[in-house]
Amino acid sequence: MSTTPRCLIDTNVFLLGALDLRDDKSSEEAEIVTLLIEHKIRPILSLRLLSEYHEAAKRVVGKDFAGWLRYLILDVSMPVFAPDELCEEIEPKFSGLIPKEDLRHFVSCIIAEADYLISNNREFLKKSKNNHFNCLTPKEFLRKVRL
Repeated sequence: MSTTPRCLIDTNVFLLGALDLRDDKSSEEAEIVTLLIEHKIRPILSLRLLSEYHEAAKRVVGKDFAGWLRYLILDVSMPVFAPDELCEEIEPKFSGLIPKEDLRHFVSCIIAEADYLISNNREFLKKSKNNHFNCLTPKEFLRKVRL
């Protein structure tokens, strides 16, 4: 990759990938987290999304894992931030078009000029299409960046 693509990694992909990486399991999600660690992709996030990742990791695995995930995101991956205030301004334009639980992810892609939105949520991907970023599953993303 000549330039580092900006990617919004949906919460489930991030969490599954980090878990698989921790447990030394091979998965598409783990490959995506590895690309992040190797600085081959830059994650997009807002403070609210960071909190969502952290809370999900704490709830599913525990606070030590959640802390490690937060470190990985903030200190290792060099994220591109979408300011929450700007997200809140833009969200009403897409309310009803994008599922409410995915709205912050979607507008973060717009604000941070994402290259890719990576998710296993096919409904979210379908509703997010026709924008200036590619909406792909982890498998589709890995196939595309390997070319």
